[in-house]
Amino acid sequence: MKRLMLLLALLSVGAAMFAAPSLTSLFPSFSESDIQRLKSGETFESYTCYGQKIADIAPLGSLGKSKALIGDRLYKGFSVAALSFIPYPESFTKMTEEERRVALYNIIRSVSTQKGIKYISHLEGDKPTTLFEDAYMLSNPDSTKSRIDDPVSTTVPESYSCYCYQKDNRFGKNVYSVNYTIKDTDFLMDINNYTKMKYMGFTCVDKGALNMYLEVIETEEGFLLYTMAVAKDREPEVKVLFITVDLPSAFMRRIKALKDWLVQRVNE
Repeated sequence: MKRLMLLLALLSVGAAMFAAPSLTSLFPSFSESDIQRLKSGETFESYTCYGQKIADIAPLGSLGKSKALIGDRLYKGFSVAALSFIPYPESFTKMTEEERRVALYNIIRSVSTQKGIKYISHLEGDKPTTLFEDAYMLSNPDSTKSRIDDPVSTTVPESYSCYCYQKDNRFGKNVYSVNYTIKDTDFLMDINNYTKMKYMGFTCVDKGALNMYLEVIETEEGFLLYTMAVAKDREPEVKVLFITVDLPSAFMRRIKALKDWLVQRVNE
């Protein structure tokens, strides 16, 4: 009898370990109207260069919240963040919790599927334009020819690291280090530039100075998506020849494109 009670207790703890939080528990300061706006598809944005705090729209107690607090405290640099919500597609509602975690884990590591994703380009008249002309994982960050296939797993570890290559429509060819951290139903993708980012041949972001974060949290209602870009030692605007590049706007449009990519992938 004691063994049975112990087993039931362990099963109860295991079930609670991966219990999906509600939106209201993640945003206790949000009004009911705020939650409804989020559910209806509105994207919340925040820019530190405009005196806002990106941690204000970060999920409470999440992996992304700790990164946002650091982004808010940058002495020199800027941060941008976007918060949105994705209802579970029918295919995900039919999965067990572990199946859903595995599926999500494999989706956020499918770097090659970012090839061809669109973003809104100001230079193209605010029209949808291809953001990444190419994207794939690398076995060697110092060789863009060391292409490897996207990994596929049947289990979800606590962490995973890799490198990837992206040919950006504006910032050219770049290599990134990518670190994944998973805690229960909270998945955080941390993308850091391994190479300098250039615009028209001029360096606008030094090596290692940019972190883009894609956080996905499985909630009771659906996927919560929190995306950030944190640029260190960088003014918000950079002048290249006769062009002024608004970096916060450029990075916001890129993290929004990551959100659109995730929406597309979970609904396939």
